[in-house]
Amino acid sequence: MHAHRAVRVKSGRLGLEKSRPRGVHRGATAHGSGDTPLRRDWLLALTLVLSGLSPAEATQPAVARPALRSGAQAPQSARGVAFMLSVDSAPGVAAVGTAHTLRLEEIARAGQVDFLLGETQLVAASSQRFLVPPGQPFGIPNHPLRADFMVFALDAPPEGLRALEAAREPPEPGQRVRLWGISGKRGRHQDELFGRVERADATRLEVLLDVPHTLEGWGGAPILAADSDRVLGILEAQDSVPGFTKVIAAPISAVLAALDEPLGSGRGEAFSTFATDITGRPSVEPGSLEQALGLGEPRPPQSAAQGESKAAANLTLAIDYPAPGAVLAQSTCGVFVSGRASALPGTLRPFEVMLVIDTSRSTEEPSGADIDGDGRIGGRPFASLDFFFLRLALDPGDSILAAEIAAARQLVGRLDPRQTRIGLVAFSGGTGQGHSRRAPAATTLEPLTQDYARVEAALDSLLDTAPEGSTHMAAGLDQATTELRGLRGASSRPDPEAEKLVLFFTDGQPTLPHGPDAMLDNVRAVLRAADRAERAGVRVHSFAIGPEALAGPIAAVEMARRTRGSFTPVRSPGDLVRAAEDVELASIEEVTLWNETRREAARFLWLGGDGSWAGLVDLAPGRNRLRVRARAGDGGEAERFIEVHFAPEAPSPSLPGEFAMPHTRLLEDCLEQARGLRLEAEQQRAKQIKRKLRLEIEAERARAAQRADQQRKQLELEPARGGADLE
Repeated sequence: MHAHRAVRVKSGRLGLEKSRPRGVHRGATAHGSGDTPLRRDWLLALTLVLSGLSPAEATQPAVARPALRSGAQAPQSARGVAFMLSVDSAPGVAAVGTAHTLRLEEIARAGQVDFLLGETQLVAASSQRFLVPPGQPFGIPNHPLRADFMVFALDAPPEGLRALEAAREPPEPGQRVRLWGISGKRGRHQDELFGRVERADATRLEVLLDVPHTLEGWGGAPILAADSDRVLGILEAQDSVPGFTKVIAAPISAVLAALDEPLGSGRGEAFSTFATDITGRPSVEPGSLEQALGLGEPRPPQSAAQGESKAAANLTLAIDYPAPGAVLAQSTCGVFVSGRASALPGTLRPFEVMLVIDTSRSTEEPSGADIDGDGRIGGRPFASLDFFFLRLALDPGDSILAAEIAAARQLVGRLDPRQTRIGLVAFSGGTGQGHSRRAPAATTLEPLTQDYARVEAALDSLLDTAPEGSTHMAAGLDQATTELRGLRGASSRPDPEAEKLVLFFTDGQPTLPHGPDAMLDNVRAVLRAADRAERAGVRVHSFAIGPEALAGPIAAVEMARRTRGSFTPVRSPGDLVRAAEDVELASIEEVTLWNETRREAARFLWLGGDGSWAGLVDLAPGRNRLRVRARAGDGGEAERFIEVHFAPEAPSPSLPGEFAMPHTRLLEDCLEQARGLRLEAEQQRAKQIKRKLRLEIEAERARAAQRADQQRKQLELEPARGGADLE
């Protein structure tokens, strides 16, 4: 029996914020007096004194990206977030993350986990041991949410990271909290979000954030009390509540319970101890997190049978090409493999997407970014000049409308015509009495089509059109619903089995159909349009662009919430194109393609926003076993396997036309890489030629000097000394 030494986590009593009466705004007390800057500064200073932190230490981040390291290689595959936690075990700090963001077999294989600062990607700490038995992802059947965590024993104290303390007392419903995480693959060192606890018990925490936010990459983030640095829970998932962001978290109490019986008497046990053999069982039985938490008998990790899903019940993965057992010849760039994945409920379904673009007058304003890539950022030289509708702008190609169209192009480029049909709607609207209504408030510029060239042409035409009119958001949404359902007046012939989606872009608030002075009625019109869309089975993903849209976002938020879509705030219009890169219609975060026979990953891989994927992979002579793995945004995974045969002399089957687009994209990537390699080789060859030429010149120079000395002796010339007289 092992002798365990309990690791006591430094903690203190929480300062809980009392629930405020209804109707009292955040930031004000029940007596009506708000928190003044002086009072906040005083509270901050008091918090620092009580916590023993200096101001410099308090500004250090507490979260980092966990990344795998193998040997001398650079850290790879950073996913999720880990935070530093104070413990009694040496070196006094441990790192805590979730089990679903880094897979146990990958950690055991790598042998080391580094923790990288968010912005600089510098290694702040490293670990080669687990301090407590690692948990398993909560997506595995019957595995509890509160046991989805890993605690890493650090090799040395972290540099540039400060440690948090765990709260012994659970939070209460209504309590104000904050989250610390890292947005994007390489964002700031630490981002902060605020919210309020909706549910709190021994198994689960639920927090509703103040502002909707995409929490991709935040798995494992700490949830802290708003008025202290005490950790209450660990972020596990984001509930799909359109228009709002609900955080699902595991209470920190499970970590505290596990730390009562640490591994190796507080020193931890090596990752390799937890490696699994081909049956999926650990090669050593080191104890389990279930036992440590009193959750029953240990269960071996589940291994997926060939072609079956590993974790997420809703995650569907298919390999569409090539057929199993196909005999293939390999091209220079590799063999083409393609398929689809989706984490939406039900079977794999096609998508039908209507792009809805705001073309009201305000969209001609500068976006603040170089949208058209001409090296200039367009602006308005005389913002106050507006004579006779003569609106001066330096570069219309950098307008908000141009940013909307560029974002639409970005989305089109990430979709696959064999999986998704796209249409285009533009909306604005008349400004009131006397305004010419030669055109309707919303117009279908391109009905649903698989011919993306037609969509691109419609976007080109729209970019050449001068923005005008007001913002009739309800008309734009109704027109999109009409097209997606094939209602009277539609130009499209929709597929009744397809998933119906609207991507709605606007830079303002609704000013029609009732005029700019009837905001409430205009919003109600949008809500009625959203209800009609919801009844028609249409989901809306809305983008509110710029300060005006975000000053009154209720219409954009509600059209997403009521239709079970997502709302994306874009403060700077120039960031819209980057925001469009994150749109995932099928909720698939990652797809990998691996040749198990060659033990190599695909050379080139493309993942579309609709879950379609394709890759080029090298084959070995004879039989090859290929593995495809898909990972959903909630951490669930699915795997598929296929066996193909490589015969160099055999003719490959002709590629069906529906795969032409992804195949062409991958070939372009291959060609680009080949050009880069050729350029690099040419540069190296040029350097070698220059080096050889330089040596030849030096040798020739030496020979010339030698011959000159011989001639000088023959002609009895004296070496030159100073200047020479001219005769």
